[in-house]
Amino acid sequence: MKKLISIIILVLFCGCEKEKKGCYTNFTYSKGNIKMIYRLKFNSSDTVYYLNDNPFQQKILNYFILEQNEKKILDSLICELKFPIKDSVISNNQIEDGTTIAFSIDKKRLMLHGGKGSKEFWIFEKWMDNLQKYKHLKPIDRKVKFDEFDTMFPIPPPIIN
Repeated sequence: MKKLISIIILVLFCGCEKEKKGCYTNFTYSKGNIKMIYRLKFNSSDTVYYLNDNPFQQKILNYFILEQNEKKILDSLICELKFPIKDSVISNNQIEDGTTIAFSIDKKRLMLHGGKGSKEFWIFEKWMDNLQKYKHLKPIDRKVKFDEFDTMFPIPPPIIN
């Protein structure tokens, strides 16, 4: 009888699903347009770091906490994003106007502008906008490294007089 109970307990422990590893270890999201510029930094925890990257305002690092269901949805959205093999920029012809979103996942970077590119990335942008409306940003005094996207901007053609 003890052997039977031991076997049942062993099967139950072995059969339990191990915590699923995420599809990323480092994820940075950036959004910029004429009204705002900010970056978000995600990792395996439920903490999201927010940096107002507007050059005309003081840069203050903030954070907010994701609820468990929000973290699951966020991880699911991120894991469904299809990143190109190398850094890519997809934009419309009017790069001086519109919204630009940029993503960096474990050293793969993608920048989209003006509604161009895969819809899944723009769906993520809308989800992040909605999420942030309801989150209370709390300032934090810490060094957090956000991935950079400045080098990805296309070089404008030279002006010929």
